Amino acid sequence: MKLLHVHDFFAPGNSRAGFDLDRVLVRRGHQVHVLAAVSERGPADGAEVEGVRFHTYPFRPDLSGRARYAWGVSENRGRFEALQRERRFDVLILNQPLCAAGILGAPAARGVPWAYFFLSPWAAEWRIEHPDAGWFSRLLNEGFRNRLERRALQAAPRAFVASEFMRGRLLEHHPEIPVSRIDIIPGAVDLCRFRPDGPPAAARARFGIGPGPVVLTVRRMVERMGIDLLLRAASRVPGIELVLGGDGPHRARLESLARELGLRARFLGFVPDEDLPALYRSADLFVLPTRFLEGFGFVAIEAMACGTPALGTPVGAIPEVLGPLGLLFREPTEEAVAQGIRSFFGSRDASLPARCREHVASRYDLEAVGALTEGLLERVIREGAGHGRG
Repeated sequence: MKLLHVHDFFAPGNSRAGFDLDRVLVRRGHQVHVLAAVSERGPADGAEVEGVRFHTYPFRPDLSGRARYAWGVSENRGRFEALQRERRFDVLILNQPLCAAGILGAPAARGVPWAYFFLSPWAAEWRIEHPDAGWFSRLLNEGFRNRLERRALQAAPRAFVASEFMRGRLLEHHPEIPVSRIDIIPGAVDLCRFRPDGPPAAARARFGIGPGPVVLTVRRMVERMGIDLLLRAASRVPGIELVLGGDGPHRARLESLARELGLRARFLGFVPDEDLPALYRSADLFVLPTRFLEGFGFVAIEAMACGTPALGTPVGAIPEVLGPLGLLFREPTEEAVAQGIRSFFGSRDASLPARCREHVASRYDLEAVGALTEGLLERVIREGAGHGRG
């Protein structure tokens, strides 16, 4: 099988779940290519990473919204046309609405089986990130995003989602899509990379983390991720050190809040993928403090695969992932998060790390999810639904 996986934007960390599926498909004997816009951290055009070949072009944050849309659509369409003539892919996965818009308009896409990976409702993401937008701005931005997303979903022979929660959100925003066309491909972890590996002292030294109870999160620093909620909750739990991996537009404000609260808080910024297993092992507890729209909770299962228990707010898909072990805060409030952290450290369960890893191994093993993905893509090819227009 020759697969082209197309993204609007590919970045280390944010795109790790998709890349993990790509590389496990390579291990299963398939040719996998990725087409995407990238920042300076992204793979170079023509690079091969763990057997996955990248075809990339610069992301253009300097452009206006309309110009950036035109740039992305044009680049995806033109590069796809050239790649398809050269490679003749058997199947495509389109990861976001902009790249779908470009490829839907490409003559070379006609007759090529494809599926659309619905990561999150695009209009809802925009609304959460722009809470103060006026009604006219909301009308334009949310309407445009909904229309573009609907067009991709209506044209797609099959849609993939990461959780039951996200399947529900897809149907809520686009009720015309038959549920029979939606398949779940959950987040998955490479259990060989993410595993327990001795006491945390060595890992802590690597990141400059001191002794004592350590609470970790790794998140993009935007409103819906709930980092400020975690900071305020941590201020109610004496004696812990808070370690935060990740970057984003709210980082400076969050660092200022941590200083105001007098926290022992270490902001690491962007953490390379290869450093994540050691970072997870350095902590006693991983916290997923999401406020809104959590489609899966990928970092939580990575932490648990390393033997670090994770607690999360009862938001989005988090109850699906952490609920079976009872690893949920009562509600997404600072009081509930603080109480959950205190309870965790007050009644440590020696069997919990092993149970966390077993939970991940039984449900989210990358090899098993890779086999599931392979089967779904082979079905897309067999059905030969081809290219359509919404």
